[in-house]
Amino acid sequence: EGSSFAQCIGQRASVSVIASPEAGVMKPRVLHVITKLDLGGAESVAIDLVGALHESVDFAVYGVMALDDPTRVGRDMADRLARWKVPFFAGATGHFKKGGVLVSAWRLARAVAKFRADVVHLHTEMPELTYAIATVLSPRLRNVQVLRTVHNCELWIDWAGIGRWVTQRLAGSTALAVSEVAADADLAIPTKTLRSRPAIVPNGVVTPPKASCRNSSPYRLLYAARFVPAKGADLLPAIIKTARTLTQRRDVEVTVAGIGPLENDMRVGLENAVPDWTVQFVPPIEQLGQRLREWDGVLMPSRFEGLPLLGIEVLMAGIPLAATEAPGLAEVIPQDYPLRAPVDDVAQFAAVVAQMIDDPQVAYDIVAPLREPMISRFSPEAMVRSYAQTYVALAGKGRA
Repeated sequence: EGSSFAQCIGQRASVSVIASPEAGVMKPRVLHVITKLDLGGAESVAIDLVGALHESVDFAVYGVMALDDPTRVGRDMADRLARWKVPFFAGATGHFKKGGVLVSAWRLARAVAKFRADVVHLHTEMPELTYAIATVLSPRLRNVQVLRTVHNCELWIDWAGIGRWVTQRLAGSTALAVSEVAADADLAIPTKTLRSRPAIVPNGVVTPPKASCRNSSPYRLLYAARFVPAKGADLLPAIIKTARTLTQRRDVEVTVAGIGPLENDMRVGLENAVPDWTVQFVPPIEQLGQRLREWDGVLMPSRFEGLPLLGIEVLMAGIPLAATEAPGLAEVIPQDYPLRAPVDDVAQFAAVVAQMIDDPQVAYDIVAPLREPMISRFSPEAMVRSYAQTYVALAGKGRA
Protein backbone atom coordinates (compact mmCIF):
# COMPACT_ATOMS: atom_id res chain seq x y z
CA GLU A 1 0.00 0.00 0.00
CA GLY A 2 2.92 2.35 0.52
CA SER A 3 1.58 3.41 3.92
CA SER A 4 2.37 1.80 7.25
CA PHE A 5 -0.94 3.15 8.60
CA ALA A 6 -2.94 1.46 5.83
CA GLN A 7 -0.98 -1.76 6.29
CA CYS A 8 -1.57 -1.67 10.04
CA ILE A 9 -5.32 -1.32 9.65
CA GLY A 10 -5.45 -3.94 6.92
CA GLN A 11 -3.58 -6.44 9.05
CA ARG A 12 -5.03 -5.79 12.50
CA ALA A 13 -8.47 -4.29 12.15
CA SER A 14 -11.64 -5.24 10.35
CA VAL A 15 -13.68 -2.09 9.83
CA SER A 16 -17.07 -3.74 9.55
CA VAL A 17 -19.31 -0.72 10.07
CA ILE A 18 -19.35 -0.03 6.33
CA ALA A 19 -21.38 -2.42 4.24
CA SER A 20 -19.75 -3.96 1.20
CA PRO A 21 -20.99 -3.08 -2.30
CA GLU A 22 -22.22 -6.66 -2.63
CA ALA A 23 -24.71 -5.93 0.15
CA GLY A 24 -26.45 -3.46 -2.13
CA VAL A 25 -25.48 -0.42 -0.08
CA MET A 26 -23.75 2.51 -1.75
CA LYS A 27 -20.38 3.45 -0.39
CA PRO A 28 -20.15 6.82 1.32
CA ARG A 29 -18.52 9.43 -0.92
CA VAL A 30 -16.20 11.58 1.17
CA LEU A 31 -14.15 14.57 0.01
CA HIS A 32 -11.30 15.47 2.36
CA VAL A 33 -10.35 19.16 2.29
CA ILE A 34 -6.82 19.89 3.50
CA THR A 35 -4.58 22.93 3.25
CA LYS A 36 -2.09 21.28 0.88
CA LEU A 37 -0.30 18.04 0.20
CA ASP A 38 2.60 18.71 2.51
CA LEU A 39 3.99 18.45 6.02
CA GLY A 40 1.30 18.72 8.69
CA GLY A 41 -0.49 16.61 11.26
CA ALA A 42 -3.94 17.30 9.82
CA GLU A 43 -2.79 16.39 6.33
CA SER A 44 -1.23 13.17 7.60
CA VAL A 45 -4.45 12.18 9.38
CA ALA A 46 -6.51 12.77 6.24
CA ILE A 47 -4.17 10.67 4.09
CA ASP A 48 -4.05 7.94 6.75
CA LEU A 49 -7.85 7.74 6.82
CA VAL A 50 -7.93 7.45 3.05
CA GLY A 51 -5.36 4.67 3.14
CA ALA A 52 -7.21 2.74 5.82
CA LEU A 53 -10.71 3.04 4.35
CA HIS A 54 -10.33 3.51 0.60
CA GLU A 55 -11.72 0.04 -0.14
CA SER A 56 -14.90 0.80 1.83
CA VAL A 57 -15.34 4.51 1.13
CA ASP A 58 -15.10 6.43 -2.14
CA PHE A 59 -12.63 9.20 -1.34
CA ALA A 60 -11.32 12.28 -3.05
CA VAL A 61 -8.95 14.90 -1.66
CA TYR A 62 -8.94 18.66 -2.26
CA GLY A 63 -5.90 20.80 -1.47
CA VAL A 64 -6.82 24.43 -0.86
CA MET A 65 -3.37 25.55 -1.95
CA ALA A 66 -1.72 24.06 -5.01
CA LEU A 67 2.07 23.74 -4.77
CA ASP A 68 4.27 24.42 -7.79
CA ASP A 69 7.22 22.70 -6.14
CA PRO A 70 6.00 19.98 -3.76
CA THR A 71 8.26 18.59 -1.05
CA ARG A 72 9.18 14.93 -0.70
CA VAL A 73 6.38 14.59 1.85
CA GLY A 74 3.89 16.03 -0.65
CA ARG A 75 5.12 13.80 -3.45
CA ASP A 76 4.87 10.77 -1.18
CA MET A 77 1.27 11.67 -0.32
CA ALA A 78 0.41 12.19 -4.00
CA ASP A 79 1.97 8.85 -4.91
CA ARG A 80 -0.08 7.05 -2.29
CA LEU A 81 -3.33 8.67 -3.47
CA ALA A 82 -2.49 7.64 -7.03
CA ARG A 83 -1.85 4.03 -5.98
CA TRP A 84 -5.17 3.99 -4.16
CA LYS A 85 -6.85 5.53 -7.26
CA VAL A 86 -8.13 8.44 -5.18
CA PRO A 87 -8.72 11.66 -7.16
CA PHE A 88 -6.92 14.81 -6.06
CA PHE A 89 -8.27 18.28 -6.82
CA ALA A 90 -5.89 21.24 -6.62
CA GLY A 91 -6.93 24.66 -5.39
CA ALA A 92 -5.43 28.06 -6.16
CA THR A 93 -1.76 28.83 -6.80
CA GLY A 94 -2.06 32.57 -6.16
CA HIS A 95 -1.64 34.41 -2.86
CA PHE A 96 -4.35 33.10 -0.55
CA LYS A 97 -5.18 36.49 1.01
CA LYS A 98 -5.11 38.35 -2.31
CA GLY A 99 -7.89 36.60 -4.16
CA GLY A 100 -6.54 33.06 -3.98
CA VAL A 101 -9.14 32.08 -1.39
CA LEU A 102 -11.98 33.07 -3.77
CA VAL A 103 -10.48 31.07 -6.61
CA SER A 104 -9.93 28.09 -4.34
CA ALA A 105 -13.48 28.34 -2.95
CA TRP A 106 -14.94 28.32 -6.47
CA ARG A 107 -12.81 25.33 -7.45
CA LEU A 108 -13.81 23.55 -4.25
CA ALA A 109 -17.50 24.04 -5.05
CA ARG A 110 -16.89 22.55 -8.50
CA ALA A 111 -14.93 19.62 -7.00
CA VAL A 112 -17.78 18.79 -4.60
CA ALA A 113 -20.22 18.75 -7.51
CA LYS A 114 -17.96 16.78 -9.83
CA PHE A 115 -17.17 14.17 -7.20
CA ARG A 116 -20.82 14.07 -6.03
CA ALA A 117 -19.70 14.08 -2.41
CA ASP A 118 -22.05 12.91 0.34
CA VAL A 119 -19.71 14.29 3.00
CA VAL A 120 -17.14 17.07 2.93
CA HIS A 121 -14.51 16.50 5.63
CA LEU A 122 -12.73 19.73 6.58
CA HIS A 123 -9.35 19.73 8.32
CA THR A 124 -8.22 22.99 10.05
CA GLU A 125 -9.08 26.64 9.56
CA MET A 126 -7.97 27.38 6.01
CA PRO A 127 -10.13 24.59 4.55
CA GLU A 128 -13.03 25.72 6.77
CA LEU A 129 -12.75 29.30 5.50
CA THR A 130 -12.54 28.13 1.89
CA TYR A 131 -15.60 25.93 2.24
CA ALA A 132 -17.60 28.61 4.07
CA ILE A 133 -16.97 30.98 1.14
CA ALA A 134 -17.82 28.18 -1.29
CA THR A 135 -21.26 27.84 0.33
CA VAL A 136 -21.86 31.50 -0.47
CA LEU A 137 -20.75 31.08 -4.09
CA SER A 138 -22.73 27.86 -4.53
CA PRO A 139 -25.87 27.55 -2.37
CA ARG A 140 -26.27 23.93 -3.48
CA LEU A 141 -23.47 23.00 -1.08
CA ARG A 142 -25.82 23.58 1.82
CA ASN A 143 -27.33 20.17 1.08
CA VAL A 144 -23.98 18.41 1.56
CA GLN A 145 -23.13 16.98 4.96
CA VAL A 146 -20.07 18.61 6.54
CA LEU A 147 -17.67 17.04 9.04
CA ARG A 148 -15.10 19.26 10.75
CA THR A 149 -12.08 17.87 12.58
CA VAL A 150 -10.57 20.41 14.96
CA HIS A 151 -6.82 19.76 15.04
CA ASN A 152 -5.56 22.85 16.88
CA CYS A 153 -5.97 24.41 20.30
CA GLU A 154 -5.16 27.97 19.13
CA LEU A 155 -7.72 28.81 16.45
CA TRP A 156 -8.02 31.70 14.03
CA ILE A 157 -4.86 33.46 15.22
CA ASP A 158 -5.10 37.13 14.09
CA TRP A 159 -8.34 36.24 12.28
CA ALA A 160 -10.83 36.19 15.16
CA GLY A 161 -13.61 38.03 13.30
CA ILE A 162 -13.28 35.80 10.26
CA GLY A 163 -13.22 32.76 12.53
CA ARG A 164 -16.52 33.75 14.13
CA TRP A 165 -18.12 34.20 10.69
CA VAL A 166 -16.82 30.85 9.43
CA THR A 167 -17.85 28.99 12.58
CA GLN A 168 -21.32 30.51 12.41
CA ARG A 169 -21.56 29.66 8.71
CA LEU A 170 -20.66 26.03 9.47
CA ALA A 171 -22.63 25.81 12.71
CA GLY A 172 -24.81 23.02 11.36
CA SER A 173 -21.86 20.74 10.69
CA THR A 174 -20.70 17.76 12.73
CA ALA A 175 -17.53 18.52 14.69
CA LEU A 176 -14.92 16.20 16.16
CA ALA A 177 -11.73 17.20 17.96
CA VAL A 178 -8.40 15.45 18.35
CA SER A 179 -7.93 16.48 21.99
CA GLU A 180 -9.69 18.07 24.95
CA VAL A 181 -7.92 21.40 24.45
CA ALA A 182 -8.88 21.44 20.77
CA ALA A 183 -12.54 20.79 21.66
CA ASP A 184 -12.47 23.57 24.25
CA ALA A 185 -10.94 26.00 21.77
CA ASP A 186 -13.61 25.31 19.16
CA LEU A 187 -16.51 25.64 21.61
CA ALA A 188 -15.06 28.93 22.88
CA ILE A 189 -15.70 30.62 19.51
CA PRO A 190 -18.90 32.65 20.01
CA THR A 191 -21.76 32.00 17.58
CA LYS A 192 -25.42 32.91 17.43
CA THR A 193 -26.29 29.25 17.01
CA LEU A 194 -26.00 27.00 20.04
CA ARG A 195 -23.35 24.37 19.36
CA SER A 196 -22.34 21.20 21.16
CA ARG A 197 -18.80 20.57 22.31
CA PRO A 198 -17.02 18.42 19.70
CA ALA A 199 -16.65 14.76 20.55
CA ILE A 200 -13.06 13.63 21.08
CA VAL A 201 -11.49 11.24 18.57
CA PRO A 202 -7.75 11.08 19.24
CA ASN A 203 -5.63 10.59 16.17
CA GLY A 204 -4.43 7.04 15.70
CA VAL A 205 -0.70 6.49 15.50
CA VAL A 206 0.97 3.41 14.08
CA THR A 207 3.56 2.01 16.46
CA PRO A 208 7.00 2.82 15.04
CA PRO A 209 9.92 0.40 15.31
CA LYS A 210 11.26 0.23 18.86
CA ALA A 211 14.55 1.98 19.47
CA SER A 212 17.32 1.07 21.88
CA CYS A 213 19.91 3.22 23.55
CA ARG A 214 23.14 3.60 21.61
CA ASN A 215 26.38 4.23 23.46
CA SER A 216 28.34 5.02 20.33
CA SER A 217 29.29 8.36 18.84
CA PRO A 218 27.87 10.76 17.72
CA TYR A 219 24.78 11.67 19.76
CA ARG A 220 22.03 12.53 17.28
CA LEU A 221 19.30 15.09 17.97
CA LEU A 222 16.25 15.75 15.78
CA TYR A 223 13.97 18.76 15.43
CA ALA A 224 11.23 18.03 12.87
CA ALA A 225 8.38 20.51 12.40
CA ARG A 226 7.18 23.50 10.43
CA PHE A 227 9.47 26.44 11.01
CA VAL A 228 6.87 28.63 12.72
CA PRO A 229 6.57 30.21 16.19
CA ALA A 230 3.89 27.73 17.30
CA LYS A 231 6.50 24.96 17.06
CA GLY A 232 9.11 27.00 18.94
CA ALA A 233 11.29 27.20 15.83
CA ASP A 234 12.54 30.66 16.79
CA LEU A 235 13.81 29.26 20.11
CA LEU A 236 15.87 26.45 18.61
CA PRO A 237 19.16 28.37 18.07
CA ALA A 238 19.20 29.60 21.68
CA ILE A 239 18.28 26.15 22.99
CA ILE A 240 21.08 24.46 21.07
CA LYS A 241 23.61 27.14 22.00
CA THR A 242 22.74 26.91 25.69
CA ALA A 243 22.70 23.09 25.70
CA ARG A 244 26.22 23.08 24.28
CA THR A 245 27.47 25.13 27.24
CA LEU A 246 25.94 22.63 29.67
CA THR A 247 27.53 19.45 28.30
CA GLN A 248 31.13 18.43 27.66
CA ARG A 249 30.22 16.29 24.67
CA ARG A 250 31.18 17.71 21.31
CA ASP A 251 30.24 14.67 19.22
CA VAL A 252 26.66 15.88 18.71
CA GLU A 253 24.75 16.00 15.41
CA VAL A 254 21.59 18.10 15.13
CA THR A 255 19.19 17.43 12.27
CA VAL A 256 16.66 20.19 11.55
CA ALA A 257 13.92 18.86 9.26
CA GLY A 258 11.12 20.97 7.83
CA ILE A 259 10.20 24.13 5.98
CA GLY A 260 8.66 27.44 6.95
CA PRO A 261 9.01 31.21 7.13
CA LEU A 262 11.59 31.15 9.96
CA GLU A 263 14.08 29.00 8.09
CA ASN A 264 16.55 31.77 7.25
CA ASP A 265 16.55 33.10 10.82
CA MET A 266 17.12 29.59 12.14
CA ARG A 267 20.01 28.97 9.76
CA VAL A 268 21.69 32.24 10.71
CA GLY A 269 21.10 31.63 14.42
CA LEU A 270 22.52 28.12 14.33
CA GLU A 271 25.42 28.90 12.01
CA ASN A 272 27.77 30.12 14.74
CA ALA A 273 25.91 28.85 17.82
CA VAL A 274 27.65 25.47 18.02
CA PRO A 275 30.84 25.55 15.92
CA ASP A 276 31.99 22.16 17.19
CA TRP A 277 28.62 20.42 16.75
CA THR A 278 27.28 19.32 13.38
CA VAL A 279 24.02 20.97 12.30
CA GLN A 280 22.26 19.98 9.11
CA PHE A 281 19.01 21.24 7.58
CA VAL A 282 16.99 18.75 5.55
CA PRO A 283 13.56 18.87 3.87
CA PRO A 284 10.54 17.36 5.64
CA ILE A 285 11.06 13.62 6.07
CA GLU A 286 8.31 11.45 4.62
CA GLN A 287 6.87 8.76 6.92
CA LEU A 288 9.24 9.90 9.65
CA GLY A 289 7.87 7.51 12.25
CA GLN A 290 9.48 4.55 10.51
CA ARG A 291 12.89 6.25 10.67
CA LEU A 292 12.94 7.59 14.23
CA ARG A 293 15.51 5.01 15.35
CA GLU A 294 18.11 7.01 13.42
CA TRP A 295 18.14 9.57 16.26
CA ASP A 296 18.91 9.42 19.97
CA GLY A 297 16.68 12.28 21.10
CA VAL A 298 13.93 14.52 19.72
CA LEU A 299 13.17 18.17 20.52
CA MET A 300 9.67 19.67 20.71
CA PRO A 301 9.90 23.25 22.12
CA SER A 302 6.31 23.95 21.03
CA ARG A 303 4.17 26.80 22.33
CA PHE A 304 0.99 24.85 21.59
CA GLU A 305 -0.15 21.66 19.85
CA GLY A 306 -3.57 20.30 18.98
CA LEU A 307 -2.33 16.74 19.37
CA PRO A 308 1.44 16.18 18.95
CA LEU A 309 1.63 13.24 16.57
CA LEU A 310 5.42 13.31 16.39
CA GLY A 311 5.70 13.37 20.18
CA ILE A 312 3.43 10.35 20.44
CA GLU A 313 5.45 8.46 17.80
CA VAL A 314 8.70 9.30 19.58
CA LEU A 315 7.47 7.98 22.93
CA MET A 316 5.99 4.90 21.25
CA ALA A 317 9.42 4.25 19.77
CA GLY A 318 10.97 4.56 23.23
CA ILE A 319 13.12 7.55 22.28
CA PRO A 320 13.75 10.40 24.75
CA LEU A 321 11.65 13.47 24.00
CA ALA A 322 12.51 16.94 25.24
CA ALA A 323 9.13 18.69 25.38
CA THR A 324 7.39 21.74 26.78
CA GLU A 325 4.31 21.95 28.97
CA ALA A 326 2.40 23.40 26.03
CA PRO A 327 -1.35 22.85 25.61
CA GLY A 328 -1.83 19.65 23.67
CA LEU A 329 1.59 18.33 24.62
CA ALA A 330 0.71 18.47 28.30
CA GLU A 331 -2.41 16.42 27.55
CA VAL A 332 -0.26 13.60 26.20
CA ILE A 333 2.77 13.63 28.49
CA PRO A 334 2.41 12.70 32.20
CA GLN A 335 2.59 15.58 34.66
CA ASP A 336 5.65 14.09 36.35
CA TYR A 337 7.56 13.59 33.08
CA PRO A 338 11.12 14.72 33.89
CA LEU A 339 12.20 15.69 30.37
CA ARG A 340 9.99 18.72 29.96
CA ALA A 341 10.21 22.45 30.56
CA PRO A 342 7.83 25.42 30.74
CA VAL A 343 6.86 27.07 27.46
CA ASP A 344 9.45 29.64 26.29
CA ASP A 345 11.92 28.64 29.04
CA VAL A 346 15.06 28.29 26.93
CA ALA A 347 17.37 27.67 29.90
CA GLN A 348 15.30 24.83 31.37
CA PHE A 349 14.67 23.23 27.98
CA ALA A 350 18.39 23.35 27.19
CA ALA A 351 19.13 21.75 30.56
CA VAL A 352 16.81 18.87 29.62
CA VAL A 353 18.61 18.47 26.30
CA ALA A 354 22.00 18.45 28.01
CA GLN A 355 20.73 15.83 30.47
CA MET A 356 19.68 13.60 27.58
CA ILE A 357 23.06 14.00 25.91
CA ASP A 358 25.11 13.39 29.06
CA ASP A 359 23.25 10.27 30.20
CA PRO A 360 21.41 8.64 27.27
CA GLN A 361 20.58 5.46 29.19
CA VAL A 362 18.81 7.32 31.99
CA ALA A 363 16.79 9.24 29.39
CA TYR A 364 15.79 5.99 27.69
CA ASP A 365 14.81 4.49 31.04
CA ILE A 366 12.55 7.51 31.69
CA VAL A 367 10.51 7.05 28.50
CA ALA A 368 10.43 3.23 28.42
CA PRO A 369 7.33 2.88 30.69
CA LEU A 370 5.34 5.24 28.43
CA ARG A 371 5.52 3.05 25.34
CA GLU A 372 2.68 0.60 26.04
CA PRO A 373 0.20 3.21 27.40
CA MET A 374 0.78 5.33 24.28
CA ILE A 375 0.20 2.36 21.99
CA SER A 376 -3.08 1.55 23.75
CA ARG A 377 -4.33 5.14 23.97
CA PHE A 378 -3.70 6.17 20.37
CA SER A 379 -4.99 3.12 18.56
CA PRO A 380 -5.31 3.49 14.77
CA GLU A 381 -8.17 1.01 14.74
CA ALA A 382 -10.21 3.03 17.22
CA MET A 383 -9.77 6.22 15.21
CA VAL A 384 -10.66 4.57 11.92
CA ARG A 385 -13.78 2.92 13.35
CA SER A 386 -14.98 6.24 14.75
CA TYR A 387 -14.60 8.01 11.43
CA ALA A 388 -16.06 5.10 9.47
CA GLN A 389 -19.18 5.18 11.63
CA THR A 390 -19.43 8.95 11.22
CA TYR A 391 -19.12 8.75 7.43
CA VAL A 392 -21.87 6.13 7.24
CA ALA A 393 -24.19 8.12 9.50
CA LEU A 394 -23.66 11.41 7.66
CA ALA A 395 -23.94 9.85 4.20
CA GLY A 396 -27.20 8.17 5.21
CA LYS A 397 -28.52 11.44 6.59
CA GLY A 398 -27.69 13.27 3.37
CA ARG A 399 -29.35 10.65 1.17
CA ALA A 400 -32.50 10.42 3.30
